[in-house]
Amino acid sequence: MKHIKQSPLLFEWHQHDCYELILTLGATGKRFIADDVHVFEAVDLALILPGEPHTWDNQDQQALVGDVVVVLWPKDLFAVNINEFEALQTWLNGLEYGCVFSLESALKVKDLLLEMADAPALKKLTLLSEVLSFLMTAQIEKEMPINVSSRHRARVATILEALNKDLTCFPRLSDLAVQANLSTSTLKRVFKDDLGMSYSQYCEQLRLKRARHLLATTALPIGVVAQQCGFNSSAYFNQFYKKHENMTPSRFRKQFAWRKRAMSVKK
Repeated sequence: MKHIKQSPLLFEWHQHDCYELILTLGATGKRFIADDVHVFEAVDLALILPGEPHTWDNQDQQALVGDVVVVLWPKDLFAVNINEFEALQTWLNGLEYGCVFSLESALKVKDLLLEMADAPALKKLTLLSEVLSFLMTAQIEKEMPINVSSRHRARVATILEALNKDLTCFPRLSDLAVQANLSTSTLKRVFKDDLGMSYSQYCEQLRLKRARHLLATTALPIGVVAQQCGFNSSAYFNQFYKKHENMTPSRFRKQFAWRKRAMSVKK
């Protein structure tokens, strides 16, 4: 566990072979977890899964952050024959992506996480299990963004997984419907009603997420990023990106140039 006080929020894009809970206090900026990029506020709490690359960018790049609490634990820490721990391990094992918790949840567990810093080992475990039990309940009760009806869930999940794997050439909706053994109109309704967007909008969001990820974490030329995200034209990619992000891909990437410079100085 680490409790960092009055220090810039500065660490490179990285990942761990364990779970990680990160609480940041007194910073604002952008949070990167795998392909997701979101704004974070002054109180932010996220759970990172093993092998999930991540980083945070403070808006005021070299400003001192009030507190950063980082808790890491092995993948099988709660795989013991204790009912409460078994429930936690089952929940953790079932997560497909990291979780970002609400402000209310973060404030509820903030003091427990801060208390862990000076606690002895056994107390740390007790506090961690208490924090995770609360967050597990909050996450389970939270309305999930994908609420596909039980009749279609398995088939649609397979489709979404396939779409995420290859962004270079999305199939037609009618072809997807055949794969899922659904009518085109039914699959169209699933996207609109259960996913909250049309099929084309969903594909756009996938490409946008991948583009943000590649721009922020690689030095690939803009044209190569465009190709890997399914755009045949760099000009159209620039137009598309500016429409959705209110800035060009090059400008978005420049936001992270300071990080490379700062890390090289730090080393």
